[in-house]
Amino acid sequence: MSAKEQDSAQSVGATEPSVVSIDTTPAVDSGKVISACPVLVATTANAVDAQALLANASHKSKEDPSIEDNGEGSQKDVDNPTASTSIIADALKDASLSDLPPTEPAMGSILRSPVSTPLQLNRTDEASTANSASLLKDSDVMQSQGVHWAAQRSAESERTAFSPPLRDLASPISSGSRSSLRPEIVQVSDDEMDPVEAFEEKQQRLFRAAEKRRQQREQTAHGNISSEDIAIMRSGLSSAREHTTPSELRVLNGAFPEGLRGSLYLVGPGKFEVSYNVQRELEQATRSFSFGHLMDALPLLTKISFNPTEKTIEHRSRLLAKQLSSRIQMEHGVNTKVPGALYMSETNQTFLTKFIPKQAHYATPEGECCSQSIELFVPLQGSSQTVVCTNHVGALQIIDPVDLHPRAIVDFKDINSAFKGSLSCPHMQYDSNTREHFSVLQDVGFRSTTYSIVAISESQPEGYVVASFEAQASVLHSFAITQDYIIVPVYPYSAPVGGVSYRWSDSLLQTLTFDRSQPVVFYVISREYRRVQCVYQAAAFFGLHQINAVQEAATDSVSIDLVAYEDDRVLRQLQIKDLRRPSVNFSIPSGQVRRYQLNRISLEATRYVEAKSRPTLLPPAHSLVLRSEPVELARVNPIVAARPYTYLYGLSHVERLRGLAAHLTSTTMYNCIVKLNANDASALPLVWSRKHCYPSEPVFVPRSDVEDDGYILSVFFDSMRIVSCLVVLDASTFKELMIAQLPSPTPLSFGHSKFAI
Repeated sequence: MSAKEQDSAQSVGATEPSVVSIDTTPAVDSGKVISACPVLVATTANAVDAQALLANASHKSKEDPSIEDNGEGSQKDVDNPTASTSIIADALKDASLSDLPPTEPAMGSILRSPVSTPLQLNRTDEASTANSASLLKDSDVMQSQGVHWAAQRSAESERTAFSPPLRDLASPISSGSRSSLRPEIVQVSDDEMDPVEAFEEKQQRLFRAAEKRRQQREQTAHGNISSEDIAIMRSGLSSAREHTTPSELRVLNGAFPEGLRGSLYLVGPGKFEVSYNVQRELEQATRSFSFGHLMDALPLLTKISFNPTEKTIEHRSRLLAKQLSSRIQMEHGVNTKVPGALYMSETNQTFLTKFIPKQAHYATPEGECCSQSIELFVPLQGSSQTVVCTNHVGALQIIDPVDLHPRAIVDFKDINSAFKGSLSCPHMQYDSNTREHFSVLQDVGFRSTTYSIVAISESQPEGYVVASFEAQASVLHSFAITQDYIIVPVYPYSAPVGGVSYRWSDSLLQTLTFDRSQPVVFYVISREYRRVQCVYQAAAFFGLHQINAVQEAATDSVSIDLVAYEDDRVLRQLQIKDLRRPSVNFSIPSGQVRRYQLNRISLEATRYVEAKSRPTLLPPAHSLVLRSEPVELARVNPIVAARPYTYLYGLSHVERLRGLAAHLTSTTMYNCIVKLNANDASALPLVWSRKHCYPSEPVFVPRSDVEDDGYILSVFFDSMRIVSCLVVLDASTFKELMIAQLPSPTPLSFGHSKFAI
């Protein structure tokens, strides 16, 4: 970093944290002038293919001088030297240097002004334009002389589209400001050409010339960025780049946090579209398969490591489903393994593909999409030093914690044959005292659904079934545990034709419908007796994420804190097309922090046993609104998990926290990190936000035994500068300690993070 950049960074650190502005103006090297030779070579192949065509046309023109150019792609054009030579001129026009891909922008210094520097798109070099015009004049000279380029096909096949052209050392070099080279020109006599060349071969030559022009136009268009692409990039929902080689992050504001040691793992969507080729009559067309729901996109796993000794931050990322992406390219869509494998995406497949065996395709280490949650140190395949990514259909992707390379994909049924169920809860629960990992499986039947609570530990890596019960099928994203109980909420869902519609559907949300007329049922499972202890019910609501659960021995009760919604619209609103281009009526629902109290568990357990597990009247689960502020992806300090706590940390909307009228129709993703006091509703929230910045799930890293003494880590996306940065906050004061820029943007998501020391 130069002295000027250091001064700029220090000055930003001393001001209010309002903006991180990156200069995206490309650096121009005045000492380098792009010559017209690349364009010449890009079109030389077309001229070489037209060599026999021009000579043969010249021969025929002498025999029949009445041939005229009709300006259309007819047979007269094929036999007319003038019309044939115009093909070369058109190719030269298509290959203008102004359409070449722009140079990579140079990273500038940090600006204190919130005004962003506009992207420089479709720049045209004046010297390059002059070169193109000069080449067009050269083509006119060739047209009058009836000549062709002298080039050997063996040399042509070894050159790329933009490699320097071969020339004779004795050929002249054109004078002037440009440095382009004029290729050797030789006369072709009529005796050297075959006057009876077949018409089919002529058509093949024309086809090859047209195909090369098409490829050149695609290469030129690839270097240009349209306004629609910019809009998608600014939405934070464009496909990400992976960085498998570790790189050190550049600190923009602040300094390295003292004592911060370990690695932050983040999983979320990374690839939203997969391109594939479709063969047409005369050329190949490129199509794109797009995922419909944010949780269906192919995953990106990111690792950010902190070294307190050297005070460095290392970044590495990897796309985890490359084999699945390749299969989508071959099949032009997603061929799902089990019913309901997608949340809400069209598969672009026929009905007959459901009868094709495909289990072996998904057994590869990167053959399935596991992007909904991340777990650490799950004992699988004889090792607990793993990172595990999960989804909602029972797949566990084992990741190497160092280089993020996928090792294998296993299903729960592969761990234990008693683990039955095509649906699973993406969020596993971990008990640090017993070192057990818990999950919930759903085996959807035609009339009812069997729920199985399963456990895996280092002492029992084969696992065991804690308990099972029957209920209606539901969308279950998380559940809660305490020292003695496991609490599973079953949200009210119904299927039009029961299990039949589920069996033949690929999208889960198109099969199950939220039913407001039915209650939410809480199943309380005893970890000691391994059975359902009792059941409670509450008015209909929907929840994605549990915050904490506390067992109170004095009152014989369990309190469950979670983010509650009126229905499941928050899950259905996460469609990619709506998030990229929100309509006027689009908005993300607001959730509130609620506590559901399950009282007198021992007494209700006795009644439940006496009723032979079929009670006619269920006891109520009393609800209490802890905080009215909207919040999502809420977390607590891990040291207070399953214990009484005070503070929670999550994402929210600044407009809604301020009570502005705009909160009713907010179309943005969560744009701030908030700290709330769960025990005092009158305490003001602490908020961190930056304009046009959208953070990911906050992660608490403890610094001591004090509940709010630690660091808050989050990766945010800056929509104005199209960059992603890591922010580190003081968990107590919410003061901004450091901002470091990632090498490329990370998409917005409902993804999750874990910190490992």
